[in-house]
Amino acid sequence: MDVPQFIAGRFRIECEIGRGGMGTVYRATHLGLERPVAVKIIKQEFAADRDVADRFLREARTMARLRHRHAAMIFDAGNLPDGRHFIIMELVDGTTLSEALVRDGRFSPERAVKIAVQICDVLEEAHQLGIIHRDLKPSNIMLNERGVCVLDFGVAKVLVTSAESTATHATTGSGQLVGTPRYMSPEQCLGQRVGARSDLYSLGVVLYEMLAGRPPFIDPLPSAVLVKEVTAPAPPLPQLRQDIPKQLAIAVHTLLAKRPENRPRTAAAARAILEKSLVRPELLPEPDPLSSTMAVLAERSSIIFRLAAPLATVIFFGALLFVWGNSGETATKSVQDSSTAQLAARAVLPSGTVLSKISLSRDGYANHTDTVLADTMLTPSLTLDRARKIASSGSQGYVGDVQILQTASGAALAAIQNERIVGAARFLMMEKRGGVFRVSARGQLDTMSFRNGDWNAETIDADGDEYDEVLFTGTETKGRTSRHRLVLYVPSNREMYVFQFEKNNVTGRLLKAAWSRSVFSANGTTYGRVLREKANRLVAKKRNR
Repeated sequence: MDVPQFIAGRFRIECEIGRGGMGTVYRATHLGLERPVAVKIIKQEFAADRDVADRFLREARTMARLRHRHAAMIFDAGNLPDGRHFIIMELVDGTTLSEALVRDGRFSPERAVKIAVQICDVLEEAHQLGIIHRDLKPSNIMLNERGVCVLDFGVAKVLVTSAESTATHATTGSGQLVGTPRYMSPEQCLGQRVGARSDLYSLGVVLYEMLAGRPPFIDPLPSAVLVKEVTAPAPPLPQLRQDIPKQLAIAVHTLLAKRPENRPRTAAAARAILEKSLVRPELLPEPDPLSSTMAVLAERSSIIFRLAAPLATVIFFGALLFVWGNSGETATKSVQDSSTAQLAARAVLPSGTVLSKISLSRDGYANHTDTVLADTMLTPSLTLDRARKIASSGSQGYVGDVQILQTASGAALAAIQNERIVGAARFLMMEKRGGVFRVSARGQLDTMSFRNGDWNAETIDADGDEYDEVLFTGTETKGRTSRHRLVLYVPSNREMYVFQFEKNNVTGRLLKAAWSRSVFSANGTTYGRVLREKANRLVAKKRNR
């Protein structure tokens, strides 16, 4: 289709510089300012009617609010006489990421993470403005002297709006998909409403491709790719490239979670995970969701097992237990203490279990109840003293540490209680509903394999979402050994994440360690890192005494 020489009376078209599924990009000159710009003219099929054109201009104004050094700025937008939309953008020189991948192949982990972190920076600001990219892919990412520059922010939303005027899915009347199947999130493939986490999935695909040299799903038929995006797990990165750090592989697969709620909550949270993925822990090893030794470490065992245990790994996504050694010594043997042997099976909350759907257990499970506490005189500002009184009224035993949390639904409190009947510690969560505090969850702290521990609680922002989680730390010392049990409760998903370990107080050597299964869920890797860092501090504290 013909392109006019002048756009809006002040932009002179010079030459074509790119062509894609949405339209064609031209180099042009702003006549008044005498500076080069890029003009993107959208395909005719996206211009449905006058209402669509009006929506296009409104969205363009929103997109123009994004002013970030890693995003191409939008200067102007409008419609040609024949109805086609056009956008006047900053002309960005450089090499597209797709061209760099063709030229260089796979990137080093450091280079890939650096690019992904810069993309997170611009996504964070865009999402705060309510702008979702919807078509994040290597050809929309420019690499130049200023690092990364992301193109076409928000354009896909305009085109989806155009398509929706005549269709029920994100396609044009001719069946052309709005977006690129290889990089689309499962919810976008299904034509569902997309949000910020859809962009994070696309980022995961781009990062996967930078590391593996190929996207996770490849097929000559776009429809087959769509089906795989929705139903099939991405091939584990270590199968395609063995030198990728474990935590980086975890971060990528977390971004590629099929369910949006299992991905990082924000671009800032994704950036934090990626930045820490290349940092190696100094004291304790990290949980690895791609493999598991399926063994319990002991202080004494044969030399044969010490040599064989590191090789006893199996592909994960279904493993129940992960155990680690220290100082390069890994040993396994049959566990004589049956309570220790049952740690993973009994003292963890299964991945994906919602507290309100399981009953209370003495072996580490959590439950949900709707006990209502009459607190009609509650003041708006919840003090620690007031929180303790509220917790005591809902407790069946002695109340220990009490913490006040800021959650997405408002102030909440967590308390440690030692029950008179069973003689074991558990925690109590209370949230304000209908003007009163209700018991929203209870979870076991002491278990059959960890009894009579000294427990304390602290609030932390484990996932960087500006809301609190609560970390319970239990310590039990017997002679030359000490045992520690760390329980992290996350109010947003009502799950517990547990790490338990035992060490020799004289030599400082780690004897046994076990992670709960929930650490290996899509979101669990972030919380597993927090537990590991806390354990590191406990080990270091003991060693320095």
